[in-house]
Amino acid sequence: MTPEQHARIEQRFQEALTLTADQRSDFLQRNEPDPQVRAAVERLLAHCATEGRTDPVLGRLAEALHTAAPMPPHAIGAYRLLRELGSGGMGTVYLAEREAGDGVQRVALKLLHGACGDTARRRMARERGLLASLDHPLIARHIDGGTSAQGQPYLVMDYIDGAPLHEHLARSPGSLRERLQLFLRLCAAVDHAHRRLVLHRDLKPSNVIVRGDGAPVLLDFGIATLIDGGDGPAHTVTVAFTPGYGAPEQRRGDPATTATDVFGLGVLLFDLITGRRLSQLRGPDAAVPAPSVSVEATALRRALRGDLDRIVLTACAEDPGERYPSAVALADDVQRHLDGQPVVAAHGGAVYRLRKFVGRHRLATAASLLAMLVASGLVWRLDNERDRAVAAEHTAQAARARAEREAQYTEASRKFLESVLAETAPDAVRGAPVSVSALLARAADKLQADTRQDPRTRAIAWLTIAEVQEAIRDPQASLRAVDAADAAIVRLDRDDPELRARLLSARGSALQGMERPEQAMATHRELLALRERQGADATTLAQAYVDYIASALQAAQDQEVERAVRRATAILDAGGEAAPELRLELTIASIAPALAADDLPRAERQLLRARALAAPVWPADHPSRLVLHRLAGQLRSEQLRLDEALREAQEGLRIARSAYGERSRNTMEMESELGDIYHQMGRLQEAVEHSERALRIGIDLGLDPRLLAKLQIALASVYGESMGEPVRAIELLDQALQWMQAYGDEPDLQPWRMRALNVRAMSQVALKRDAAAMPDYEAALALARTHADPKQLISIQLRMVRPLIRERRYQRAQQLLDESERRIAEGPPEHKNFEPGLLALKADLAFKRGDLAAASRQVRRALAAAAASPAYDPLMIANVQLMAAEIAHARGERQSARDLLKHATAAYDAGLPPGAIQRVRAEQLRRKLSG
Repeated sequence: MTPEQHARIEQRFQEALTLTADQRSDFLQRNEPDPQVRAAVERLLAHCATEGRTDPVLGRLAEALHTAAPMPPHAIGAYRLLRELGSGGMGTVYLAEREAGDGVQRVALKLLHGACGDTARRRMARERGLLASLDHPLIARHIDGGTSAQGQPYLVMDYIDGAPLHEHLARSPGSLRERLQLFLRLCAAVDHAHRRLVLHRDLKPSNVIVRGDGAPVLLDFGIATLIDGGDGPAHTVTVAFTPGYGAPEQRRGDPATTATDVFGLGVLLFDLITGRRLSQLRGPDAAVPAPSVSVEATALRRALRGDLDRIVLTACAEDPGERYPSAVALADDVQRHLDGQPVVAAHGGAVYRLRKFVGRHRLATAASLLAMLVASGLVWRLDNERDRAVAAEHTAQAARARAEREAQYTEASRKFLESVLAETAPDAVRGAPVSVSALLARAADKLQADTRQDPRTRAIAWLTIAEVQEAIRDPQASLRAVDAADAAIVRLDRDDPELRARLLSARGSALQGMERPEQAMATHRELLALRERQGADATTLAQAYVDYIASALQAAQDQEVERAVRRATAILDAGGEAAPELRLELTIASIAPALAADDLPRAERQLLRARALAAPVWPADHPSRLVLHRLAGQLRSEQLRLDEALREAQEGLRIARSAYGERSRNTMEMESELGDIYHQMGRLQEAVEHSERALRIGIDLGLDPRLLAKLQIALASVYGESMGEPVRAIELLDQALQWMQAYGDEPDLQPWRMRALNVRAMSQVALKRDAAAMPDYEAALALARTHADPKQLISIQLRMVRPLIRERRYQRAQQLLDESERRIAEGPPEHKNFEPGLLALKADLAFKRGDLAAASRQVRRALAAAAASPAYDPLMIANVQLMAAEIAHARGERQSARDLLKHATAAYDAGLPPGAIQRVRAEQLRRKLSG
């Protein structure tokens, strides 16, 4: 059979499953003209009807398709297939590997059945965008995807080295308490996805792998995650689910909601606590049985009877409205059971609650009973114990009331989330593509219009929208949602610390995204104060510090960053917390201040430490590794190890595109980094291409004018400094400086304003407007002195010398050269890279003063220094050669001048456009030498 036939078999089979047995034959005759496809579907339906009780439908589907499917290729794209890991109805999963940096990355590659049409490609592209927002240690990450040479779609995910859930339980079942704690971690992973509007819809034991450290990891998160916008009703509801584990609404063909995943968690809990497979105990349309009646061991049956029976049956209720309202509510009830508290799923009266009280206070209860028996005549003791029991009864009732109130809030949030997801149904979208941004915008409009909801529910819904908007890098929309949440909270008790903390964290992140670092710092400082008043645990407080550090980094408050890093590290140490990811983030945060201080050895140490810490925390393609590649590229640029800087930036751009798409802020930032590195390398055309692309993305995203100004300054630097297009550079810089003028003296903007003034002055000089250049040079020099930036100070001083020489202001030029020479001698070794330029300017000054012998000596020194400096690319060396040729010509050394000019011209021909000023000068000298 062809891949197209396999695709139709799967489609028709899933559609037929939503119909009654009597309707299926007519449906196939009317809708499927291919007799081979009809026959295959009928065989699958027969298997489902006769053997579904013991064999999952997907297993049968895979078996039927596998026998006719062609052998897979040895490689798909960059991935080498090593061996088959498993097979299901939608495809086969292989262990694969690819080259990644200096090593080999192992992944799980799922090769789907059927050819990849436009619909499949659109669905997979949307999945990658959605899954980029899922960043949880217990969710297997989606890495890549595409279409094989045979036309089959494939997905690439993290390879989790561990055992499937039932295999793990068979090897090391652990205690009942340990299995319940494992289940709580699965609930946290599902809740993480729900908060980002992503459903799993196929929760079952085979999609849970338990790692060697005992942590459970969810697989296949995101296969048909959101409801597809297909042409028929089946497209809105069908996912590949296994009989015995599928929710009733999936069997009926109703839309899936968060309640569907709650059902999936419930059946996982059944398998975990019984050690049995629900698929072997439950018929296709039967209700989920109570766990206690499904086990034979008397002790286990007694442990499951009561609370755990109620919890599983509530999670697996036939009616979605009768289930737990969310994964969190289910987890909370399991935690209450572990803590000996009354569970929400139980409807027992005083006797039930008193029994729970006695269970929590066995020692006190036993002592009371003993005292009563020994001194039965002392009735007051009995009264005392009765009073204590009544007080405990009241406490339990209050706790249950609070739990029920929270459940009501969560139920309202769940219904709101269901209404959001329903917006993706075909009758709602009418064929239009559904993006996360559009979905959130519709949710915000609906929430804005509906003012009947409970204020707390409204606040939580707005905060959820804000957090997802920030995850997809839409800070303006995120801040609007935060403001709406704050307005809802005004109507509540403002002392609710957790709700307030969540709001402050979301507001600070949104302000960072909008380039308002000072306001973000103030907000995160308020969050820190709140956490400290709470007496928060070490991890929570350290996380608040990490948020604060991110805004301080953006504000270029390097000393504050270093202080906060030390404080957060001390808090983790004092609390005895390993917190590997937090410590990794703190180490990364310390790299930028070291770079800003020109302390490259310290930056190198911190980078190496960060990479060592990242190895067990972030896989090779983890989106968070983007920041490591970016900082590594910046450090290698400063070290003038430009080939390595280029590799780091290219890898960062690859991750950004894969994780966030072509039009994201992360991608824009990496395009800009690449432009800067190519500029340093003298690869000007590539520098312009990447810098222009970064600017276009920034404009498309509607980013803050301050950020757009920085992008324009970077692009203008290429045009003005190297491309010989000063007019274009001045246009870009005029607009950038005008944008920045509205923001006054914000510290973060001062280095960029200095760079803009410097490049605009250079561009004026290139246009022979030396007088117009001097005010910009002087203003840039004043900013460099104010901000104690020795490197920029030297650079600006040296750039000022040439126009001063042309204006015959030799004394001022000599003064700047002497000051620069002193700073180079006193500065770090990296400042030696200015030496060739300094010597060339000394030669030029001597030349213009008529001291040809001194000019010749200095230019020879400049040539030797430029050849030895890793900072000098071929174009920069060519500039010194051109000057040396001009000096040699003036001294009558015509052959030496010709040789020097030949080398310079070759570099200019390869790297500069025809109108560049250097090429004009070289042509003028060539004519003189020819005459």
